[in-house]
Amino acid sequence: MAAAAVLLFFQLICGSLRRRSNNAFIHGGLWVSYTLLPPLFTYTLGLMQSAQGVVVMYPVWALSLFLIAGGANSITAYYLDDNKQWKRSVFSNLQHDIYFCIILFQLLYPTIGVPGNVTFLWGIRHMLWHPITAPVILLFAAVCIAHAVGVVASWMVNYSYPSKVVTDYMKYHAKTGAGGGDSQEYFGPASSMKGCKYMVNWPAYKVIRSESGSRSSAIYKCELVPKEGVITVEMIWDQCGKDDFISQGVSSSRVKGACLAYSLSHLLRRRFFGMDCAEASLPETRRFILQGLLSENNTDEYTEAFRVIEVELAFLYDFFYTKYALIFGMEGLFFLMVIVKIICSFALGVLVLYSKLSNRIAIHFWALDEKIVRVPSVVSVSITVAIIIAFLAVEALQSILYLGSDWAMVSLACSYVTESSNGFIPLAFRKRFCFVISRRRLPLFSYWQKRLGQYSVIEGSKFFHPTKDFAFESSRLSTFIISKAIAYLGHSLSNLFSSNGLHFVKLPDSMKPMIVALLKSNSDGRLTNGKESLQNNLVFDLFSWTLQNETQTENMLVWHIATDYCATRFSDTVEECTEEAQKHVSNNFHVATSLSRYCAYLMSNVPELLPGSSVDTKFIFDQAMYEAREAFGSKMRDRDVLIAWSRDESMTSSILSKGLKLGAGLESIDVSRRWKVMADFWVETILYITPSDNAVAHMEHLARGGEFLTHLWALLTHAGILTRSQEPTAAEGNA
Repeated sequence: MAAAAVLLFFQLICGSLRRRSNNAFIHGGLWVSYTLLPPLFTYTLGLMQSAQGVVVMYPVWALSLFLIAGGANSITAYYLDDNKQWKRSVFSNLQHDIYFCIILFQLLYPTIGVPGNVTFLWGIRHMLWHPITAPVILLFAAVCIAHAVGVVASWMVNYSYPSKVVTDYMKYHAKTGAGGGDSQEYFGPASSMKGCKYMVNWPAYKVIRSESGSRSSAIYKCELVPKEGVITVEMIWDQCGKDDFISQGVSSSRVKGACLAYSLSHLLRRRFFGMDCAEASLPETRRFILQGLLSENNTDEYTEAFRVIEVELAFLYDFFYTKYALIFGMEGLFFLMVIVKIICSFALGVLVLYSKLSNRIAIHFWALDEKIVRVPSVVSVSITVAIIIAFLAVEALQSILYLGSDWAMVSLACSYVTESSNGFIPLAFRKRFCFVISRRRLPLFSYWQKRLGQYSVIEGSKFFHPTKDFAFESSRLSTFIISKAIAYLGHSLSNLFSSNGLHFVKLPDSMKPMIVALLKSNSDGRLTNGKESLQNNLVFDLFSWTLQNETQTENMLVWHIATDYCATRFSDTVEECTEEAQKHVSNNFHVATSLSRYCAYLMSNVPELLPGSSVDTKFIFDQAMYEAREAFGSKMRDRDVLIAWSRDESMTSSILSKGLKLGAGLESIDVSRRWKVMADFWVETILYITPSDNAVAHMEHLARGGEFLTHLWALLTHAGILTRSQEPTAAEGNA
């Protein structure tokens, strides 16, 4: 019982940190909690039923376990594929329900149906009029509903109909806007959102009668493109800007930002189901990002734009891994069930602990001489009370966390627009409570870790232990696989305990402005693999050969090695600059090295987010690691070794040699210009590798602390940039 309470609290507290951290302890502990809780419930209830001795606290313990199993936590899936196992969850929940009913019936009503006492029908009648029967029935109903909420939340992830509605809606309005209809201002500027018809919320379904059918033989069909009851971003902006709304004490900017992010999450979710983005080809879509979210009217435009993306991805995480998306649609029932569970749990606990029920159970079992009855000690009573209080605290805390979430902000805005309280919670109370929560966001409620994974081929090669024959033969396949598995395990463990291996750094402050500036300067949406940055810095003729490798992975590795090569003398070369120039060079240095090592981290740890085959990417990366290990051994910090290797003409075709050759070439230009070239190149490269159709991989990594690449992927998607080889539209060309 104590273990169940501890696991429950750990899951509630650390579950909210899951998408904000990549800490191994948090993720490992959550996996243990998520995996052990269901069998722990079943095993413990089975022990109670089959035990030779009876503890009179068993009814309270069974009740507590049942309540915990009823889903006080909000996590519905640890891995994305867990949502496909919702039928298994139904079976597990039914098992808990049946176990609980049997045990509670035997322990609370032991005299019913016993020969020589009373008739069975009289016992049933007595049970129905018993004071604890009503709380038990209400609790059972509330927990069964909580079970159903978790199952339906998992089922919703695989249900693509809402995304189909969004797809058809966007197709309709994109066609109307492109055709010169009444939607010319479909994508208005972010400052006013005038004309922005992005959907925030809409009716779950809309059944209409066909006009061709008569009243007696009408044809009914489902309306795929909702036209009535739709709440748009424009409506939220108009309503939430009113003085009477702000006078209630609600942070208007946060409510509007949450609604915009929630609306964008609908658009991004379509890519998970492989549906079309009809608005991507419209110039208004790109203007929505470049002249809206990234408008020059905002003093800190890149911060505002990325904040919206952060909230959007938080909505998507909640949709795929928690119950919040379903709670949002049934708030009234959810809070009613919470109140019922709290009141009934307290009432039933009091009745069991302080009534004569325990004595009746003990006397009955003594009389039957079937079991050994153990009267509870002070310690067991104290632990039982603590467990009940813990459960009640978890239920209350989860409700408070939801009311302070962005889901509650969106629900508040929708309720205000429709002038309804959305069921159970009065509108005035919702405003007051949301204001208290939204005035100050605690660090616990940050949206993601805001750190970049870092890895270096040169520095990390001392942890790389390849097999003797890297290019294996088919006859030695099994030996190769085993040795590679051992090598990767050793590599991972070395990185875990070494600051020179895989590590994370804070996102540089100067990185986002550079990315935004490049994105705004490239208004036609075409992305290149670094060619444009080299041309703008007048070094394309010198370094164009670095972009002519067979794969983008090789291009990045060449520049990554060159960046690390130049970084070895950064402290010496920067002293040659003036004090004002040193600051500029330092910013470019941090951007270039952070993005360079972030790309190396992506190639080594999350190649599925990069263009091309993840298997090929990982193999090419391992080849570079092998070359670095063979070349440097334990002397990778020795600059003379790096220079000697770069001049070895026999190794000109290797990735390592090309990278060192590029590094030597970069050192031939001025230090200030050198780091500007590398910073611009890496900023362009990170945007170039961002477009991807593998939305599933991005959603999976939301549960592992999140990736900066996913934020860029979402931003480019909303700007209509879905591929790397995108040509400007006809409308843009004419403009």
